Amino acid sequence: MNILIIGRGRVGGALRRSLESSGQHVVVAAGRRWKPSAVQCADAVVLAVSDDSIETVAEKVAPDLSPGATVLHCAGARGTEDLRACATRGAAVGIMHPLVSFPSRRGNPSLRGTTFTVNGSRSAIAASRRIAQACGAGIVVAQTGDAGYHAAAALAANGAAALAFVSVGVLEGLGFDKRAAERAIGGLLRSVGENVQSLGVPGALTGPIARGEAEAVANHRKALRRISRDALATYDAVVPIIVKCALAAGLSQAKASKILRATKT
Repeated sequence: MNILIIGRGRVGGALRRSLESSGQHVVVAAGRRWKPSAVQCADAVVLAVSDDSIETVAEKVAPDLSPGATVLHCAGARGTEDLRACATRGAAVGIMHPLVSFPSRRGNPSLRGTTFTVNGSRSAIAASRRIAQACGAGIVVAQTGDAGYHAAAALAANGAAALAFVSVGVLEGLGFDKRAAERAIGGLLRSVGENVQSLGVPGALTGPIARGEAEAVANHRKALRRISRDALATYDAVVPIIVKCALAAGLSQAKASKILRATKT
């Protein structure tokens, strides 16, 4: 399959590197300018551009699309309506949203083992599947334009990064070098992600709340009160959610209530 990726940013760059390393498809990458011939030769055009640019770029590529071409965009917060110009020209259109954190162009997140959420026409889903498989990713066919989908992704990715920010700060307060703390917490988060993938939730939950240890929670709060009031507030905000997860994993209501009382002292 001949694939044209429009967009040299974080998502486009990661897709290009992953597809090129697989060697399964012919990949051409373009930035703000591309040759009409690149569009004409493409079996699939992937618009890895900003959300606000999707419709404009779609209108520009539409006249040069070959018969039977597929056009995909990578925005989890948008639907297929932004690709209307391409659909009008007879192209199969869809969404292919990698559920991956792309922090910078310099970073090179692996797409292997990740999930692409896809939607659109049958042909668009088939093209997305081939691209995902070449990247070593799986797919889930589901609606992506709903803000709830985007919120779920933001809670996991952005929430985890924010909690890591707090945890690194606590370790720094205990004398850790910042980079050492970041590597340590990053490794911990990686293991959590692997556990979620292999064991699911709530099976991946570990720690004192999962074990029903209210005394440990009380000791955590005493320590955080000494080290960082902001970290204590974060801890108290998250504990009820952890308790709900622990209840789903089999924690007794009596132990859950005791833990929640410990956060009020």
